[in-house]
Amino acid sequence: MAKAHHFSEEAQLLAFVLQPTDTWNEELLKNLEQTWGTIRHLGKLFPFNKTNYYQDEMGGGLYRGVLSFDFTLSPENISREKIRSNELELEFSKSENRKVNIDIGYMDLDKVVLPSFKRGPFKLYAGEGIWLDMLLTYAKGKFSPTAWAFDDFKSNPYHHDLLLIREKFKKKFTK
Repeated sequence: MAKAHHFSEEAQLLAFVLQPTDTWNEELLKNLEQTWGTIRHLGKLFPFNKTNYYQDEMGGGLYRGVLSFDFTLSPENISREKIRSNELELEFSKSENRKVNIDIGYMDLDKVVLPSFKRGPFKLYAGEGIWLDMLLTYAKGKFSPTAWAFDDFKSNPYHHDLLLIREKFKKKFTK
């Protein structure tokens, strides 16, 4: 019988946050840090204007940005963090409608992956009702969107922030 090989890879925890203002909400940042620890990189917020998907629930004039934490994880644990992010959204909103949308995900040296409770033709099932969606791949110094990536990832205003996050992550694990 073949011996099982144990392999553990660390990935950088990310959060793409959608909110109604163009400046980071301090209360939300505090809640994020209470959940995942120190924020390592706080990206710029960009107008979220490629879709009206969240308009009925959150209103218009939304902004989205990316941030990372000192917290890293093994990619197989991302489902647990997705569940925690949904609980945090509900706790933060304390009303019928969400005030923020927190898309938790991870980055390794090759890609950005977001877990979802929604299935899709290009998503892989990860268990616990969670599907994984690889939205960006990294090669030759840049992040490129997959063919099925959301429109804001196709235009990728987060590119500069993602490069900075990747560089910090790479330094942490290549020492």
